[in-house]
Amino acid sequence: MANDTPRAVVRAKRPTSRDVAAAAGVSRATVSYVLNGADAKHRITPATRDRVLEVAQRLGYEPNAVALALRAGRTEIVLVEIPNWPIGPPVAEAISTMVEALEQLGYTPLVHFQRADPRSLARASQRVHPVGVIAPGAELSPEVVPRLHAFGARGVVAFDQRPLPHVYTYVVEQARIGRLALEHLAIRGHRRVLALMPDDAGVRRLVEQRLSGATAAAGEHGVSLRSVAVPVRRDSIERALATELARARRATGIYAFNDEQAIVALEVLRDRGVALPDEMALIGCDDSPSAEQMRPRLTTVRFDDHGRWREIARHLHAMITGDGDYPEMTASDPAVVVGETT
Repeated sequence: MANDTPRAVVRAKRPTSRDVAAAAGVSRATVSYVLNGADAKHRITPATRDRVLEVAQRLGYEPNAVALALRAGRTEIVLVEIPNWPIGPPVAEAISTMVEALEQLGYTPLVHFQRADPRSLARASQRVHPVGVIAPGAELSPEVVPRLHAFGARGVVAFDQRPLPHVYTYVVEQARIGRLALEHLAIRGHRRVLALMPDDAGVRRLVEQRLSGATAAAGEHGVSLRSVAVPVRRDSIERALATELARARRATGIYAFNDEQAIVALEVLRDRGVALPDEMALIGCDDSPSAEQMRPRLTTVRFDDHGRWREIARHLHAMITGDGDYPEMTASDPAVVVGETT
């Protein structure tokens, strides 16, 4: 007996440039000229151009953007490589700001998360031929940057601890962030400080850098600094703080690696009846929305102006277009955002 139930669902055929040409009554070459923005050069009339665009939209025709761009000599893709960090508020804000700024400049941002393989950035660039690349400095060696240019990248931006001589660099000194936090506590008279750091391999390098700045500042200001690494969980932070509070000469100030840890610490201290900042001062880092919403308002460290990535995007645009100047590097401007916990 015949079975009327289809054995498979047949997908609708994707429209092609041939379909657009047939429906518009023009040649495929005319379709190509119009969709590549070369209609004026090839003397395509406005009426024909409008008809082709209307048919392409009605049929849902989407040309292969990369193929078209390569024929035109460039793509509009900007490859943004993000280190394998936890996606906390500062990283999420950086991604959001970059994507928005690049889209406003006419680019298509493609966010690529860094992997252990150091060749992944080059491979991704070879596949999509980005016109611009933003990536950690460790991924942009003097050998890699020329390869990216060969793949079509007209602008390359690194973000790193220090300026790189071979590529425009956005410099974020993590050690300076730790230094600012410790100095803020020292100026307020705290001579025993606990550094609350995350026990997370993904941010170990950042922890070392921020802690080095705090340690240097502690030595200069006569502060006894003790650090403890704990998972960002309430039970772990609660145990660490219970141990600290039981000490005969306990810390009077806490520097937390980020606002996430600081907020958990604030809640634990408040639940234990420890008055902030009278009995214990607390400073975080990131200037996250959560820090502003906490009561008492958390003192934190802003690692840069919130709109800095817009400036970086404009510099990248200047590199790509050759229109306008851009500096050899841009330095972040971290600052303490004073709240009610110090």
